[in-house]
Amino acid sequence: MKIIEKDGYVFCVDTEKSREYYKTHALCECACCRNYYAQIKAGFPKLGEFLDGFGVDVSKPDEIMSVETDGGIDYINVDYTVCGTVEVMGKYEIDIHDSMFLSIVITDGFASPNEQTG
Repeated sequence: MKIIEKDGYVFCVDTEKSREYYKTHALCECACCRNYYAQIKAGFPKLGEFLDGFGVDVSKPDEIMSVETDGGIDYINVDYTVCGTVEVMGKYEIDIHDSMFLSIVITDGFASPNEQTG
């Protein structure tokens, strides 16, 4: 397990388990998602570096919410999975200034069925 501290958050992360998850993770094949997969690494290197620290492959999100506009595609929300726990919640989302301003919103409480108790 790896401890990561960022902007008031403290994470306890199993980076190897996260990397294994992304090796077998199935991807959506729609045109909007394929466009995202193809462009995200080159377009947002700081985001890729941030997520890589958690064992996450930036080009393999769990979920993408997007809308098509006259100017292209707007990605409203992109979700990733990290194997681990949030030990301390920060007071605000984590901001990254890459090719544009990004807000990383952290949620805690999703677990695979075999990890849930009760």
